[in-house]
Amino acid sequence: MPITQEVMERALHYLGETDEVYAEAKGALEELEVKRKRYRGRAFTLSEGTVAERTALAEDKQSVIEADFEWIAQVKVFETLKQKRARAILTIDVWRTLEASRRRGNV
Repeated sequence: MPITQEVMERALHYLGETDEVYAEAKGALEELEVKRKRYRGRAFTLSEGTVAERTALAEDKQSVIEADFEWIAQVKVFETLKQKRARAILTIDVWRTLEASRRRGNV
């Protein structure tokens, strides 16, 4: 697809519309990371045995497993949004380069 001014404007609009969504997705990811650490710490503290045994028991707790799956799902959401925004930025940059070349008469 050629990068026209309309395509560039859609990319610019997309970036503007997703600033807050991006921040929320990043915040949710950080929140889930804290949750995972807390669940692991709690499960570890409540377990008995050697450090290795307590770690293994903590990793097998349902709350820890569920927190890991929540985190993985949020990573997918965040990374998808991050890559779409990166593509929009690239589209704008390519359009700028093409416009500069057109103004100089190179294209």
